[in-house]
Amino acid sequence: MNKLFSISSLLLALLTSTSAVAEPVVVIVNSANAQAVSQADVKAIYNDKSNAWANGEKITAYNLPPEDAAAEKFASKVLGSSARDAAAAESNRAVTNTSRNPQQTKRDALVASMVAKTPSAIGYVPKLSAEGKTGVKVLFTLE
Repeated sequence: MNKLFSISSLLLALLTSTSAVAEPVVVIVNSANAQAVSQADVKAIYNDKSNAWANGEKITAYNLPPEDAAAEKFASKVLGSSARDAAAAESNRAVTNTSRNPQQTKRDALVASMVAKTPSAIGYVPKLSAEGKTGVKVLFTLE
């Protein structure tokens, strides 16, 4: 009976994580941001190569925890790395005091809320977390 429960739990965990990965991820900015922002721009922001918008305002970048399926999808498709490698690189920049634009890590519901409240913010969340959210604008979707 214990083996059956363990196998069932494992299957449920695998199915849950697979469906989370399958969910589209959207890159969002505050709805007041009128700039055109490309995927290359987003990569530069999250790789700490760009820290200000065209108007000179400092960018506030939000990340999801590296174990989040949406963080893995974002890192893979935009940064060309794993979420853990991206988090390690960000951590290394913080430790060596070379980070120009420290990123803040929050849960998806909080990322969407913070982007909605912060005119200079950018983040990424599962598509469902941004749908119907006032104050955010979707830049692009990662399938």
